[in-house]
Parts: sequence; structure tokens; C-alpha cells
Amino acid sequence: MAKDYYGVLSVRRDASDAEIKKAYRKLAMQYHPDRNLGKEKWANEKFKEINEAYGVLGDPQKRRQYDQFGTVGNIGDIFGSPYTATTFEEMMKDFGGAGLRFDFLDNIFGDFLKGRGSSFSFRSFGGGPGGVIFEGRPGQEINLGEIFGQARRARRQDVRYELAISRKEALQGAKKILKRRGKRLEVKIPAGVKTGDVVKLRNALQTSDGLPGDILIKVIVK
Repeated sequence: MAKDYYGVLSVRRDASDAEIKKAYRKLAMQYHPDRNLGKEKWANEKFKEINEAYGVLGDPQKRRQYDQFGTVGNIGDIFGSPYTATTFEEMMKDFGGAGLRFDFLDNIFGDFLKGRGSSFSFRSFGGGPGGVIFEGRPGQEINLGEIFGQARRARRQDVRYELAISRKEALQGAKKILKRRGKRLEVKIPAGVKTGDVVKLRNALQTSDGLPGDILIKVIVK
């Protein structure tokens, strides 16, 4: 059963994007471990929940998919969209303005961002005229937007299938149904395809798996 992300953020199902964003930032401040001394483990879990929820509801496309199919997201979804990534950066500025620490974010997001092409830590957070900046390898600075971009690129994975069709179907074109994770995806085979041609279902993994990525179908004419 899908998680109730609206309940996690304490908003109505018809809440506006602005209301969802406001609720997320409010809850992020509420569940910061510095404000829950003695209950840090509980606060970390709550923080994970609200970030997973906002990673889905904060992105219009993911929210429509969730409303229609009830798919469950991942805490890393918050890095996968410019909508949610921007709000996450604003949330971190909220923490900085309130004098709250950032190191607890290493435990929450460390596994997801590990090995994404940059060596960085939320512990090395520093503010400045340029906005939110992280120190990376010695002598290097990494903008938060670059980190999100690396996470999106690393997280995207295309899936490949092979599809055998008849010569008549190859000549005239055809429509096939691909079933993946309980979802039915229509595959339109254009007329004139040859063995080895690839039909791309752009962003189809968002529908079937709730993750970014294309489905690539290699055609084999028999």
C-alpha cells in the first residue's frame, strides 16, 4: 500500500504547491535534531519521512503520478527535480539563519549521495555571497546545484528489452503492449523498422518504476 504523503506533510490532497512547500519547510524546522534533544533518532526518521514525501508531492509530475497510481517514492527524489532541489536549498538556508547544524544530513542522505562523483560532506557547509557552498576535495568548492545534478545523472538508469516481430509488422508498423511492474505501456513500432533498430519509450520508467529513465526496445525481425 502506498504511503500517505499528504498525511506526512499534514496537508489536504487539494493543497496548492505553495501550501505543500510551506508545510515541508515548517516541518523540516520542527524535526531538526537540535530542536529535539534526547529524541534525535526519532527526529531523524521524521525528517526522512517529510523529505521522501516532499520529493514526490513537491514535483508536479511525480505528484500526478502518485495521485493516479499511488506509487511510493524514495528519499533521493528530493534531488531529482529543480522544484524540490530549490526548496531543499532554501530549507538549508533556514537552518543556517536559525543557527542549526547540518551534519545530521550526512546520515540521512549519505547512502544515497555516496559515490556520486564528488567528495563532500554536509558537515563542511559554509554560507557566503554565492549562496550555499560545500567544500569538496582540497581547494575545491562545490555548489549545491552541482551536487543535485550529479545525483540526478547517477540515479537515472535506462532499461533495455528485445522485441521480436514479424516481417509484416516490420513493414506496416505495429502496436505492442509491454507489461512492467504491473503497468501496461504501449509500444508503437514504426513502419519500415529493421533488426537492430531501437524504439525508445522516453521517461517510461517514471510510470512503471517511479524513477527517471527511458525504456529502450531493440527490434528483432523474424
